[in-house]
Amino acid sequence: MSAFNTSKSQEIVLAIELSNPSAASSAHAVALFSSDGLIGSIPVPDGLRSSDAVMVLIESLCKEHDIEPGDVSKIIVSVGPGGYTALRIATTTAKVLAHTIGCMLVAVPTAFVAATAIEPKHRPALIALASKNDLAHCSVLQADGQIESVGIMDATKIDALNIRSIFADGYLPKSFSQCAQQLGIEIYPIVLDARHCLDASRGFSPVEPINLQPIYAREPDAITQWRERSKK
Repeated sequence: MSAFNTSKSQEIVLAIELSNPSAASSAHAVALFSSDGLIGSIPVPDGLRSSDAVMVLIESLCKEHDIEPGDVSKIIVSVGPGGYTALRIATTTAKVLAHTIGCMLVAVPTAFVAATAIEPKHRPALIALASKNDLAHCSVLQADGQIESVGIMDATKIDALNIRSIFADGYLPKSFSQCAQQLGIEIYPIVLDARHCLDASRGFSPVEPINLQPIYAREPDAITQWRERSKK
């Protein structure tokens, strides 16, 4: 057990980043911070899906550092775009915990979490999330650190963005990779880590738990299929 001092003068922050399970496997899904910095963090164990393990990870990390639920003063959660199941579970967990504990809740778009791991030499950089078919939900991290949302786009728009690099997971559409190669744009693995959530949350105001919503890149397939069946 950690000897960390959980005095009431310390602000304890819980961060959750489960938005894109296909991102770097070495990333940590849950992290704890104090006013002095990072307390500890934990990745998803091999053999477990992040969406299945989130409460186990939170409980394990808090127990390791002798932190009680009531010690947590703020929860930060990465809200997408990303995988439907992972986002639903991450946001629902954050909402329920924040409501039960009575602490602040901060929602951070996943592109902001990704941006904290991108070095200035790679900017302007395209952050591609929730790739499917020939489309991806994209944002551009500008040279000055500002993040501009582009939204759902295909590879034909890449040239006009004047980027130096692309950060994405292994599901980046082949058309993006081909365009990047033609333009001399480097592609790097995206890093989405709970340890970056605190920095990414700067400037975002708390939300009421009931108002927290994940950011979906597109309509879930189940809803699309249900709508199509209802037309028959």
